Amino acid sequence: MIELELFQIYHLKEMSLSTELFLSCSILQFTFYAISTAYQRKAGFVILNQQVYYIGSLLIILSCFLLLNEDLLIMNSFSSNNFIINDYFGFITKLTICLISLMFLTIINVSFRDEPIQNNFEYAILIIISILGLLLLCSSNDLITAYLAIELQSVAFYIMSTFKRNSSYSIESGLKYFIIGALSSAFFLFGSSIVYGCMGSLSFDDLQMFFSLLSLLNLEFVSIGFILICLSIFIKLAIAPFHFWSLDVYEGSPNTTTVFFSVVPKIGLFVLLMRLCYVSFYNIFDSYQPFFFLLSMGSVFVGALGGLEQRKLKTLLAYSSIGHTGYLMLSFSTGNVEGMQMMFYYLAIYMISGLCFWSVYLFLRQKRNFYFNKSNKELGDLVLLKESNPMLALILAITLFSIAGIPPIVGFLAKIGIFLTVIKSSAYLVAVFSIFFSVISTFYYIRLIKILYFENSLVGKLYIPITTQKSLLISVLVLSLIILCIDPTILYLVFYKATLLAN
Repeated sequence: MIELELFQIYHLKEMSLSTELFLSCSILQFTFYAISTAYQRKAGFVILNQQVYYIGSLLIILSCFLLLNEDLLIMNSFSSNNFIINDYFGFITKLTICLISLMFLTIINVSFRDEPIQNNFEYAILIIISILGLLLLCSSNDLITAYLAIELQSVAFYIMSTFKRNSSYSIESGLKYFIIGALSSAFFLFGSSIVYGCMGSLSFDDLQMFFSLLSLLNLEFVSIGFILICLSIFIKLAIAPFHFWSLDVYEGSPNTTTVFFSVVPKIGLFVLLMRLCYVSFYNIFDSYQPFFFLLSMGSVFVGALGGLEQRKLKTLLAYSSIGHTGYLMLSFSTGNVEGMQMMFYYLAIYMISGLCFWSVYLFLRQKRNFYFNKSNKELGDLVLLKESNPMLALILAITLFSIAGIPPIVGFLAKIGIFLTVIKSSAYLVAVFSIFFSVISTFYYIRLIKILYFENSLVGKLYIPITTQKSLLISVLVLSLIILCIDPTILYLVFYKATLLAN
């Protein structure tokens, strides 16, 4: 009886915006405080770099506290407006976003101390705004709310990608991102207008009810609207062949922005895609399932072959991100609950592994002279890292094994789970194709390990010693990978329950 009551409470579609409202009010107050302090002569033009990241981390911690302590009975006293969904699945995904964002803010709080001292307090505010958009996206229950959430985080992303104001390459990449984002928004709005014109509603629940009652024989225009909305999300996810913008944006953006783009936003977009394809438009999605498999295979193909000849680290990792998005889409395209469970499990493993690798990337700085240090850009910058810092080289190797899906690290278990779900859905050719190119993609990860340990060079690079704070952060991330390797079910059971309650 208790389990039944909990199941019913988790499925109530009630308005639960305590975390989002808290973040909205905090962003306004935070912005007024920063402007009144940093740009006032009486205040002495205070440098707020360190303060804003501490405050941003505190806001995310308080958001996690609100998520964990929401009283569902009090929350259900609000009247439902049908634009917000409150379920256990949304709770888990929002909590995951908050935890990953908290770790990301902690990493850049430490890494920004190596950058030139500028009063760039706006960067932390933009990160909080994008997190707010992602949280709203996970709770969206209609297309308009989802569109507004996507635009909120996209506007912050456009500015973050051009934050390196002295670099023409950064401004160019941000402009490309803005143009592609505008095109994606146009697809989303056009598809939503077609759906509304045919069905008279944009609510996911209403659309699910309509499709359960109506025949699909006279709903060709609704299918066109569904495809346009999915194309918009595919562009945001950089799924092949809509991936070209991501290469320039990853390379031209500041390092910390590239970290955020590659790790955090995917989970919110996949939550929206799940609610669209598995809840509202499932009948249409079932007929277009081969199209989704084809896009998945294209992303795996591009991610595997595109990175083979790369020499720049960020471009290599951009191709790696495209390939991993392809694996996520493979699991998504199976059309069953097991595929959804493995997709979010794989995504969580990828986010942890990505944060671990990018943290080492940000913290490693080459010593040039007393006044100037250089961050790593080329693969050759990691030559013989084991000679100068053996422990850091070992951590990088473990992380690369996890990202590549090489046993016995936890990334291998997640990738095997995805291949098994594809095989269970009887897509045997897709599984063989994906396994083949997965093996090919391991080449550039192994090449990185070769550069770390076995490069034929007598002289390595001289790096600045890693501080205690940086060592602690990296240790926490790699320890989480080791724990998940020992007991992978810790994380899997969380998403197993979440997807069951979402369906």
